Amino acid sequence: MLREFGLLLGALPPAARKALAVALALLDQGARLYPPSRGRRFARLDDQVAGAYVRAVLAWGGPAAELIWRLRSAIAVCYYELPEVQREIGYDPAPYIAAVSRRRLESYGPELTAGQS
Repeated sequence: MLREFGLLLGALPPAARKALAVALALLDQGARLYPPSRGRRFARLDDQVAGAYVRAVLAWGGPAAELIWRLRSAIAVCYYELPEVQREIGYDPAPYIAAVSRRRLESYGPELTAGQS
């Protein structure tokens, strides 16, 4: 999972990477202000308190909630890229990719070949 997240970060423009790092730091340190966390960072919370913190921020709305939704989306993309997860949910893109590639070659073969010169 961390490898996939690292690849995602590497694909982002530098400004987006920096913004994401700031967002993660804000999420982590912001948990200290959530009373049930008793001053602990998000990374130090148990699953129940961490979940309650995220739900509270989402319920509050605003920029912090938007930030959590964006981070959650990025993490979900990384999770579903894992081969074991793809196998578990029955996702096999290879036949689809092969079919689309064949169709593209049949429809646009000459143009694709001309563009490679």
